[in-house]
Amino acid sequence: MDLACLVVLLGALAWSTVTDLRRRAIPNGCALAVALSGLALGAAEGVPARSLAGGLVALAVLLLAAWASARRAGAPGVGGGDVKLLSALGLWLGPVTGLVAVALSCLLGVVGWALAVGARRLWRRSEGESPCEDPAGLGIPMAPAIALAALLALPARMGAIG
Repeated sequence: MDLACLVVLLGALAWSTVTDLRRRAIPNGCALAVALSGLALGAAEGVPARSLAGGLVALAVLLLAAWASARRAGAPGVGGGDVKLLSALGLWLGPVTGLVAVALSCLLGVVGWALAVGARRLWRRSEGESPCEDPAGLGIPMAPAIALAALLALPARMGAIG
């Protein structure tokens, strides 16, 4: 069961990363696969309440962040796919490690975005173009950061259960 759930998790994270980079969207099926595998693993290990608490804590934090951002900037700063995928990941990781993964994914997303902006500016300068960014708002594709945060947090999760 553990291996099958892990394969589902890794496959869903890989697919969500590819689609988020290409289309800036995380498929609902990826979040659903992560959620169902996390719930199945929690049930198989005898800790379904821990899994549910992890998903609910991550969801509450992300909805609060989206609400605060919308209130301040007029638009939520967190995409719906990001909320769903991170909440589903919370089902895998539990409340404490799930919160660590949320914070880590935000940090990794901002660092990745800063590196991408820096690289784009360097490329535009070398091509003789203006280094100014497109104001159309590219946003930050968070699935790669979420996947990396999950991979970094999984050993802590496995240690807590095993």
